[in-house]
Amino acid sequence: MAHTIEIQFYNTFIIRNISGALHFEESRIKGGFNEPFVSIGPKAHLVDENFQGNRRGNALIYSGIYNSKTDVNRTNVFSSAEAITRAVDPSNGDIHKLYAEDTNLNILQENKVSYALIDKDALFTAEGGRLTASGAAVIGQIVPYQGEYGTLHPESFAIKGIRKYFVDKNRAAVLRLSRDGITEISNYGMRDWFRDHINLVDANDYPNDKIVGMYDDHDDQYVVSLQGLSGSVDGSSVNEYYTLSFDDSVNGWVSFYDYRPEFGFSYNKKFFTFNMASQSIGTNLSTTGDNLYEHYILDSNRNTFYGLGNSSYITFIANANPSVVKNFLAIDYEGDSYWAMESSNTESISAAKIDNSELSLSGDIINQFVKKEDKYYSHIKNNTGVIKGGIVGVDTAGISGTFSKVQMSNGHLSGSQELFSVSHNIVKSS
Repeated sequence: MAHTIEIQFYNTFIIRNISGALHFEESRIKGGFNEPFVSIGPKAHLVDENFQGNRRGNALIYSGIYNSKTDVNRTNVFSSAEAITRAVDPSNGDIHKLYAEDTNLNILQENKVSYALIDKDALFTAEGGRLTASGAAVIGQIVPYQGEYGTLHPESFAIKGIRKYFVDKNRAAVLRLSRDGITEISNYGMRDWFRDHINLVDANDYPNDKIVGMYDDHDDQYVVSLQGLSGSVDGSSVNEYYTLSFDDSVNGWVSFYDYRPEFGFSYNKKFFTFNMASQSIGTNLSTTGDNLYEHYILDSNRNTFYGLGNSSYITFIANANPSVVKNFLAIDYEGDSYWAMESSNTESISAAKIDNSELSLSGDIINQFVKKEDKYYSHIKNNTGVIKGGIVGVDTAGISGTFSKVQMSNGHLSGSQELFSVSHNIVKSS
């Protein structure tokens, strides 16, 4: 069957390729009458009808150049005649993160961190020394950092100056990459905690695969959020998520937070986080939540993230004369009036909660702080019913043990709430 094709241009010819599809080419510029003629010339080409894709997780490829000043755009040009690929060791897993820094490219694989030279290459002297020189290669020599570390979670990557932070879940490690190489910052007082929590699974028995990292430029801290966690540690159930921060100035983990960010960033020394889905914060449940939250606003409500309120907590150990069994009879603190003693526990005995001094004395309040001489004071009442070597009975004075683990809480929303010091009235147990 014959087909008639009408075209509205002069000096145009039709080419049918091997698959039967048609395409049109013009022999005159713009296809116009008596326009300059363009010779067809030789056109050697090969069509592969059985092409297949090949995913190389350990390789890099780069295109032609882009120059906005000269209007040269070759970002869609990948010339197989040039050395435009560079591969890293496949035994270290796929590449999960690339970060360009000055004239180096940081490459984070599953089990290795390396850097590649950009627009230069390494030259080696007869003595084995290394020099760098400009060369034609866009991606030059690849140099690994010392240590068997990597990442599966590029979303945990954050940057501050020359410091890069990320999480290696395979090794239960939080890492800092700087000029001195890779440092395992999770070892600074939190090694056991990360070992117990970072590899937990979610409610569907899938490994936790969401670890969000960001840098808080306001407080100069790296913030990491482990999300989707469930399980038990030392017989106790864990939360659904943990958000905590690391401070380089003290080389330590300084705080846990109650917010669950989807993503966060800093801008002009201000810190923002996003929460795009429903979430639970402590005992509160949100089904909407604010999408964007700016932290550290002075006139905003305290103890509140994404429109949800929750108390702040400080936990510490009272451990004077640790080898001596003591009776902890009373507690006092210096600070603002809205602090409460949420709990106090020795090795086997717990104390009743002490509410803050602003609450009414009516209701089911067992105990309450009273202001005396610019301090807030209260007796500690036994909530277990046993004191070693002393009094027996619920609500009797004091708890007994070699140490006490105390948790102070504050749920006030307006204004800053300070806690300067906490002390106990302690006597040696008979």
